[in-house]
Amino acid sequence: MKSKTYDVWGVVVAPIVVTLALGFSARANAVELGAASDYNVFVLGDISQQYTDIEGKLAAGGNVNFMGGLGSKLSNNSGNVVVAGKNLTLSNGQVNHGNAVYGGSANVSSNEGFPQGTLSKSNPIDFNEAGKELRGLSQYLATLTPTGKTTVQSWGAINLTGSGTALNVFNLAGSSVSKASSFQISGDANSTIVVNISGKDVSLQNFGFNILGTDKQKVIYNFYEATNITASGVGILGSILAPLANFNFNNGQVNGNVVVASLTGNGESHNYLFNGDLPDLPTKYYTKPPTHTQVPEPANLPGLGLMAVVFGLFRHKRNQATCLK
Repeated sequence: MKSKTYDVWGVVVAPIVVTLALGFSARANAVELGAASDYNVFVLGDISQQYTDIEGKLAAGGNVNFMGGLGSKLSNNSGNVVVAGKNLTLSNGQVNHGNAVYGGSANVSSNEGFPQGTLSKSNPIDFNEAGKELRGLSQYLATLTPTGKTTVQSWGAINLTGSGTALNVFNLAGSSVSKASSFQISGDANSTIVVNISGKDVSLQNFGFNILGTDKQKVIYNFYEATNITASGVGILGSILAPLANFNFNNGQVNGNVVVASLTGNGESHNYLFNGDLPDLPTKYYTKPPTHTQVPEPANLPGLGLMAVVFGLFRHKRNQATCLK
């Protein structure tokens, strides 16, 4: 009977281990960009965009002035699709698959729709703390040692070639990016790509991106010094981390997260959220404030339920074995 008891234990434990691993993995991947992780566009200050669309979620610590569609690529019941820390102005579009909330006042035109959600006053994000964490992350990533090969041609072609299977880091001068005629990244399929771009004023104008091997959702461009970024005529493959920058964006799209200080223009944001694996942020770059005990993540609840079941089975089998002795 003893061997049968352990057989039952092994059969039931295996799915528990898998379930818990998946739960923890999902939670880990969801916090690479902190509070900004789930947001297609995360602005620490104001956003003012017209005649465009943001496929995912939008959050701004200041005022939101937006004309166009929001949340079109989200699933149903996606919670707060729009978060305005201060005043919210919406017109000529709709908020899809969720709610819009604001901390100040709301000016919503009659032609703005909320087909699957509501409009209400709330302030669910601590943008001050989010800003500290994101600025710390940007500064930390800039200190990482480059690992790949960077080639900048005189005619403006930029080629970044990864050398490892986990994390590849590249350093580029903002002046080179501002003169770029093409931008290509090559990396292993499992590789996260960090491109650190220096300079206070950087422009991306009229060139194309190409990514080979890895995926755009594993690529992040870290403008760690930029206070002004302009982009026009480009389709950016990957996420932008520029927590100090005013981003003026027209006639193009970003296929990833957009994390900036402020945002203007009519550029589109496509909901390909960053899911690479970044190194842990050292406490000297950001110390999180104390938090209350949190309820376990929903992804882990099935695993906890299975653990309760298996311990019950194990105890039952042990009692059976005792009775048969």
